[in-house]
Amino acid sequence: MSLRALSIGTLCVLFICGFGYYNDRILELESFNNGHQLPILVIGVLVLVVMILNPLLRLINKRLPLRSAELALIVTLSACASGIPGRALMEQFAQAIIMPYHWQRITPGWRDRDMLQYFPKGTLVEMDEQDEVLNRFLTGSDAPTTPPESLAAWTKLKLKQVPWKYWRAPLKTWAPFIFFTMLAMAAMALVVHKQWSSHEHLQYPIAEFTATLLEQESGKAFNTVLQNRIFWIGFVLVLAMRINNGLCQWFPQELIPFKTYHSLWPFASKWPQLHRNPWAYGLMRIEIFPLVTAFAFFLSAEISFTLGISQIIWAAFCIPVVGYGVNISTDYDLGGWQAWNRAGSYTAYTLMLIYTGRFYYWNLLKQAFFLKTKKNLEESDIPGPGAVTSLRILVISTIALVLMTIRLGLSWPIALGTIILMLITFLIVARISAETGLFFIQPGWQPAGTLAALFGSYAIGPTALLISTLVCNILCIDQSQALMPYLTNGLRLADRTKTSTVKTTQATFATYIVGIILAVFVVIVATYDQGTPANYHWSFQRIPTNPIRAADPILMQLKATDTLEASEALTGIERIMNIKPSPAFLWAAGIGFFGVVIFSALRLRTRWWPIHPCMFLIWATYPITVMSHAFLGGWIIKKCCLRFGGNKLVQKLKPFAIGVISAEVVGALVFMIVGAIYYFVTGDKPKTYRYFPR
Repeated sequence: MSLRALSIGTLCVLFICGFGYYNDRILELESFNNGHQLPILVIGVLVLVVMILNPLLRLINKRLPLRSAELALIVTLSACASGIPGRALMEQFAQAIIMPYHWQRITPGWRDRDMLQYFPKGTLVEMDEQDEVLNRFLTGSDAPTTPPESLAAWTKLKLKQVPWKYWRAPLKTWAPFIFFTMLAMAAMALVVHKQWSSHEHLQYPIAEFTATLLEQESGKAFNTVLQNRIFWIGFVLVLAMRINNGLCQWFPQELIPFKTYHSLWPFASKWPQLHRNPWAYGLMRIEIFPLVTAFAFFLSAEISFTLGISQIIWAAFCIPVVGYGVNISTDYDLGGWQAWNRAGSYTAYTLMLIYTGRFYYWNLLKQAFFLKTKKNLEESDIPGPGAVTSLRILVISTIALVLMTIRLGLSWPIALGTIILMLITFLIVARISAETGLFFIQPGWQPAGTLAALFGSYAIGPTALLISTLVCNILCIDQSQALMPYLTNGLRLADRTKTSTVKTTQATFATYIVGIILAVFVVIVATYDQGTPANYHWSFQRIPTNPIRAADPILMQLKATDTLEASEALTGIERIMNIKPSPAFLWAAGIGFFGVVIFSALRLRTRWWPIHPCMFLIWATYPITVMSHAFLGGWIIKKCCLRFGGNKLVQKLKPFAIGVISAEVVGALVFMIVGAIYYFVTGDKPKTYRYFPR
């Protein structure tokens, strides 16, 4: 790990965290985290560095080009940080701890019931002076009558606009939560890394694509892939298509776009039952994503077929179920049939991961807790670098999170359930990314909503549900942009470039924490200067009202039955004894749980079973709804190649797929840069051309 790579990577992290939120939400330009697990800003720049910058540096001096290991570290640090200004934290953090005041103020029912009294002390911004603290957060500060004469004066003015003393308490409350959550994710990534990469031989499609770009040959400016003519054919064709379609947004009268979708909705008029499927719009609209189709060359046929067929199987399942009168509607934040189904699937998949790696994890556990182990362990049973220490850190972090959650006011069963389910979502999202190559993942469920359905209204109570929902809002509202999925691919990239995974994790965690500190500071200052983005429903209303919307129906229900005080007074054991899950929850979670178990058993015990159990993790979610047809197309293309040319043809066409993916990312980066330049030159918002699924 070179100082040059660490320095460049740190500067990239500071740039992303310092300017990301301002770019995304204040200027409303193309998002820094667009692309999710395949961040356009990071991977797009990497492609340009490999194709242009490094060869130019080599012409000047052979020592100047960045080595593969250096680029791998820079990419890992930057990719992990790309989620910080987004939904991993800062897109909703500040609003979540101050906007509840605003929504109670303008919602008569909540104001009458004083819903703010159920928030624990120190979790929200203090509100002694509403005009100074809340109103200026909403609208921004007045422009100074005399413009600052220097940068120092300008900085001092912006800092003075923030009422820091009112923010001190919530920042002190949530800082340790955020720290231990990130620490737990970093540790968990190292714990499972050897099992996933060396024992289970996961494909890590995103990391493999990136590593292929990073390969370098001694004495040559371009690696084998970039020297391949087939790569450039794929790159030029797709880039030309994207540039043309992007220019069509600016000059619709002069250019003709390439059509990238086809509607099947006329077919629905012949079969009206299709409308019972809440995700029918994706099933009946064939979206062409060359990027997604190209990733099929990095996947096994089993995975790409499962991803492609998942929505057809979902439609075949849900149409008759809805016809029988089952309500499968779902609120992403608060729960519902589909959310509970995936909660059961995630839980079962976690247990299956533990089962398949039981020997490795058992030896790791014994070493972590200083228990007696065999003297001569087989190579496969020896823990990976840093895994023993990481497991200890993971256990300590989990205990710390549970204790801090209890301190907020949760009884221990609810606190333990919230934290364990949160860690499960991080683990499985990382697994989905490593196993399937999905760069856009939505679990579609939250621990708080699952616990509410599991415990029942009386056993959980409004206060516990509100606190659990608040914790989820801050720590895990969108797990696809969390640290662990990015770091999991980064560790595989470190393996491919022969870099220490332990040092990579340490550097990533350190820069990530620094990035969070900077982002929190920048977001609060920028919001008090410009005002919070009122046109962005996610952070303005949806997330800040989540805890109240979750707790209010239970509060009214318990008041109506005169059981509110008894519910709030229950001890931890009494809550367990009074568990009363809803039948809908048991059916939904049970189908997901046993579906994963049965499909996993069939996959492990038979050679002919074609469907991977990951189907239950991703079906009926927005990302796979829009991408399933592209995955199915990729599976068909790869199958045809294998049928008529064998694996030799697949390997021969792989550079073409790499060129297609590279062109998609570079095309998106081009319009991101053009849009930013247009805005800063003219002051007008640019035409948007967004073709990455989001």
